[in-house]
Amino acid sequence: MKQVLTDLKILSYQWSKPEAIKQKNISKGSKKGHKGTSHIEGPDQNENGDQPRKVKVSNSADNASKEDPEAVSMTVPDPDFHDFDVDRSELSFGDNEVWSAYDDDDGMPRFYALVHKVVSRKPFKLRISWLNSKTTNEFSNMDWVGSGFYKTCGEFWVGKHENCKSMNAFSQKVNWSKGPRGNILIVPRKGDVWALYKNWSSDWNEHTPDEVIHKYDMVAVLDDYSEEEGVRVAPLVKVVGFKTVFRPNMDPEAIKRIPKEEMYRFSHRVSNHLLTGLEAEDAPKGCLELDPAATPLELLQVITEK
Repeated sequence: MKQVLTDLKILSYQWSKPEAIKQKNISKGSKKGHKGTSHIEGPDQNENGDQPRKVKVSNSADNASKEDPEAVSMTVPDPDFHDFDVDRSELSFGDNEVWSAYDDDDGMPRFYALVHKVVSRKPFKLRISWLNSKTTNEFSNMDWVGSGFYKTCGEFWVGKHENCKSMNAFSQKVNWSKGPRGNILIVPRKGDVWALYKNWSSDWNEHTPDEVIHKYDMVAVLDDYSEEEGVRVAPLVKVVGFKTVFRPNMDPEAIKRIPKEEMYRFSHRVSNHLLTGLEAEDAPKGCLELDPAATPLELLQVITEK
């Protein structure tokens, strides 16, 4: 039986200047950390309510200027086969790309940044803009952002330019297209893996408890999103004996359609790798390995029987 938490990676959420954003400094070890929120500035916020935070701590600019803020660490297991850090190395970044970054809620990649230019790779330096959204009516009349939730699907606007030296802030490159008003459009696409809010309801608001919100189902996206049809998803089922390996359940009764009005069910996109069977003797060919840094810890526990 495999150990559930072996070869742990410690993810530390720290500060950078002038804007403070979440980053993860990875080191091998066995000390167990914890999840939590911290004083981290990501996308711009203003009096119009752009991307407000559903957290119970201060996120003021004053906190961002601290020299030695208290770090909040999170421990996740190493992947079973694929090294996802190779996919977000210095050489992975390019001009005019959108990357997701870890948020300050439960550490999942719900922030987006547009990389205008890779200034240098060593030392690492990007010219970026955080993506913001003032509207939430692309899908329904639900005031998702106004209730304190992060918006991960829909139309986004490019914020002010700034420098970024924190490579570890970023999770993965995200597909995007130009929206109808010249903005950036991000929606689920065929082949993506996303986390869905397990208990999602259109009645969620700023009073919804975190223990209700932070429960997830992982799904594979079966077709591109359309306004008429929404998007179809297949649930991902954990493969016995592994921490990060899942397989799609393609039973027609298991496949679900998420209509346009329920697109805020999508919590965040999860980087994944299709296993070929050549990674190791026991690598299950055709299954998906999920990035553990973007997968909730409760879904990374090894199961020993079906």
